[in-house]
Amino acid sequence: MNWNRTVLAAIAVLAVVVAYDALQGDDEIVRRGSLGDYRIDLASARDGSPLPASMLLEAFPGNRPRSLAVSKVAVDAQGTMALGVSHVPGNQPARAAIELWRGEQHLRSFSVQPGSFAGGLWFAGGDAIATIGWDERGYLYDLDGRPLRGTAYFAYETG
Repeated sequence: MNWNRTVLAAIAVLAVVVAYDALQGDDEIVRRGSLGDYRIDLASARDGSPLPASMLLEAFPGNRPRSLAVSKVAVDAQGTMALGVSHVPGNQPARAAIELWRGEQHLRSFSVQPGSFAGGLWFAGGDAIATIGWDERGYLYDLDGRPLRGTAYFAYETG
């Protein structure tokens, strides 16, 4: 009978560990103290990029791909432009990044999960970038590319 209690205790401990791990979410490092509410600026979304492909390729993090697709573009009130760019080679895993620009000056780029901005990319709260992925999951990053915890929400004007 002691053996059964030991097995049950081990299973209970394992269940607690699995539940804790599931609640932790992805293995992303989340900036401490970053919990907050972020209002998504729907007006920041734009169509197309005014920048030449050669500049975007040069700014892509990691090994420079041969081609890029610009999927999403957003511009904040200060003129900072965020571009969601992807490289899908076909015979290798896709890669994606968000590039930040002010005019033709590259500010920074950071890698993100492929598909993480398929549903949209916007500035949020003045100092964050909010995206919606192909899986309908929301993503929130600071302007250095670190994942943020918090709530991003759409605020619609009503008349």
